[in-house]
Amino acid sequence: MNSGSATHEDRTASEQRGTSIYRVILDRIELVNEDVKLMRLRIPERQQIEASRGQWLDVHIDGLRQAGGFTITSTPEEAEASVGRDPEDGYLELAIQKAPQNPPAAWLWRPESEILGSSLLVRVGGSFVWPPQGIDPRGIKRVVFVAGGVGIK
Repeated sequence: MNSGSATHEDRTASEQRGTSIYRVILDRIELVNEDVKLMRLRIPERQQIEASRGQWLDVHIDGLRQAGGFTITSTPEEAEASVGRDPEDGYLELAIQKAPQNPPAAWLWRPESEILGSSLLVRVGGSFVWPPQGIDPRGIKRVVFVAGGVGIK
């Protein structure tokens, strides 16, 4: 990022974050369009990562000083290695916009042959979640969602 831009960690410093850092494997890359890639991060066996809808991941990449912040696009259920599923089936997905000025995003946009299978460290963050903490969604009769993206135009 240029010197006039705050990093993801600076912009989200006051947001809640999980206390655990998890190792994941960059397992699949899918080109959505010329500016967006979908990245699947496999959760190694016997590791549970709990995230709610609306949260992001701090993504730490070896060799980069700053972490990237990317919204989780998969459901919490997809992160679970549940009974009857292969233990290696749990995953998180992120949509990464091409952003050469953002070192973590630029690294994730390197050629697939250079990064597929890489080990990354992630931490769950964010307080804007569904359902909101302390509210039982079964008691809600109507709700309106306005979709938006974080960093995706």
